[in-house]
Amino acid sequence: MIVEKMSGGDTKVLKNIYNQYHHEFIGLIIRKFPKLKYDDAEDIFNDAMVSLYENITKGKLTKENLTSTLKTYFFQIGINKTLAFVKKSSRFNDIQVEIKKNESETFEILDDEELEFEDKLKQVEACMVKMGNPCKTLLELYYYHKCRMIEIAERLGYNTADVAKNQKAKCMKRLRKLLVN
Repeated sequence: MIVEKMSGGDTKVLKNIYNQYHHEFIGLIIRKFPKLKYDDAEDIFNDAMVSLYENITKGKLTKENLTSTLKTYFFQIGINKTLAFVKKSSRFNDIQVEIKKNESETFEILDDEELEFEDKLKQVEACMVKMGNPCKTLLELYYYHKCRMIEIAERLGYNTADVAKNQKAKCMKRLRKLLVN
């Protein structure tokens, strides 16, 4: 149904897919490729969205030939784009060697363990939304954007990195409490 709507030019569906998969995709890419910058992961996500849209609107992907979930299909596009990016980027020389060694292997991204992890990640993100700011922003800066405490203190207006660190500890305590309940 989603594929049919997108092939008909429904951009609302595309926006929904964008919003639904964005954080999960970025998190997956950053975990699988820790040396990748957040901005690069964001660019790869956007490229994957464009490819998904083009595949559907040009008839390459139809409801009939989709053999997996749309999410799996989309994430595989993203993984392929990430691998291509890593191969051509000089910042990843050590990773390139590993990719060449394993080029014949398929890159399976959504096994049971991965799906379970993604479900937990969604729970964490929902709890972060419940917590609101400044906790949500602080934790996103630290865990998603890999900012140092001094940067977080500057961005959020804390006096020192130690104050930001204490606030992070309080936020994590609140997050754990929400996750248990």
